[in-house]
Amino acid sequence: MTDLELDIQKAIAERNYSASANLLDHALHEGRLLELIKKLEEIEHNASLLTLEFRDHIFYYLGMWDIYFAVQLPSINVLQLLHENDIEKDAQVFMIDHIRGLLERGDSKFDQYCVNVETISRGQYAILVPSVLDQRTTEFENCKIQYRKDPTPLYCTADLLKTYYGKKIVSATHNRRTFDIVVDHELFRTIEESLLSAGLDIESMLEEIDYDSWEDFVSTKKNSILQYSESGELVILRRVISARSNIYANNFRQQIAALNAIVLAKTQLCNDVLMAVGSDDSHQLRRRVLKHLGESGDSVVMEFLAGVMKNDADESVRKEAARAYSMLTSSNQFSNIDHTMPSSKKTPPLVITEINRILNDLITKGMPSTMIDDTLAAIAIQGGSDAIDILTRLLAKPQVIVRMSVVKASRSLDNESAASIVRAALEDDSLDVVALAENELDTRWPDAVWD
Repeated sequence: MTDLELDIQKAIAERNYSASANLLDHALHEGRLLELIKKLEEIEHNASLLTLEFRDHIFYYLGMWDIYFAVQLPSINVLQLLHENDIEKDAQVFMIDHIRGLLERGDSKFDQYCVNVETISRGQYAILVPSVLDQRTTEFENCKIQYRKDPTPLYCTADLLKTYYGKKIVSATHNRRTFDIVVDHELFRTIEESLLSAGLDIESMLEEIDYDSWEDFVSTKKNSILQYSESGELVILRRVISARSNIYANNFRQQIAALNAIVLAKTQLCNDVLMAVGSDDSHQLRRRVLKHLGESGDSVVMEFLAGVMKNDADESVRKEAARAYSMLTSSNQFSNIDHTMPSSKKTPPLVITEINRILNDLITKGMPSTMIDDTLAAIAIQGGSDAIDILTRLLAKPQVIVRMSVVKASRSLDNESAASIVRAALEDDSLDVVALAENELDTRWPDAVWD
């Protein structure tokens, strides 16, 4: 084993992201990527327990944490892409172009369902936002809900729950409750209520399947959901993606299984979920999660634990947070992970006019408010005079949901820019818009005196 391979393994074991990034950069420039790939393949083949530790470091180096769960490629395959294309510098630019191509072709190697638009809008993958929003709108517009009329009405929601906004609307309305893909009429009515509340035309989504074809149709849908044959890293990745949702399930066993999956994967990319659980005073796994956060080596987690330790109302929780904080700051555990990823200055900027085009299309088609919220958030995060101008002009739109979305989007603006929007919203004709603006005023400027 060469010094390079040993040093990278050491950096990964110590959670030293700066060191691993420098070593990967050296391997790239010196043409030693292939020998590293072969060694990583050997390590993975001999490993008794696969984790996502290599993926964390490789994706960190390439500035890909924002799309970590969306990229359906093992991290070794990502390095192979760099090697096969003779990339010796600007690896991040190459990967941005490659990922953009996957998204625009609709390639299954990039799953836009796993993209957080607000997160990528802040980084070098903001360029993907228009395509992601376009695809989510198109899939939702084309979504069908198949049903069997006789003898007992049944509905197949497989296509609906595969869409980003379909699942988001249903989950938000029903408190993360999960549904089998086939539901009876009574349960479908609750799903229908969610969609109707979002302003959707349910009749246009329904598609009747005759009785004789129903069983084969449902069987095909279920089989398509189960068609994952990959092994190794992608299996762990998908398990963790599911765990990020299941840790909020009402079923305690599901919560435990989800936490175990996250802990065994040894990834830093779930600390956001664990901190959310650690903040929830009603969650059964709260103290267990705090313990695991103490083992994370993450400086952001350290700040979170300090807050829980000082401010939480529950003494037992404060003590658990203190133990975790102590563990985290010990020399063996704390490695001061830097969340500021290396980024390229050559990445193309997000074209805000493209987002505006998508927004106008959503408004014209009467799409659900959650889609408008995401689009306006992407605009606000970009900041600048163009973003402020678009948001300000939207306050004159006749649709109340649009004006409410503008107020929500102002949360991503600096105080001065947000204040101008909230001031205008306080004069709105809609009581709902005014109430939302007043809430923003109380939350963001509790001690301010406005004329």
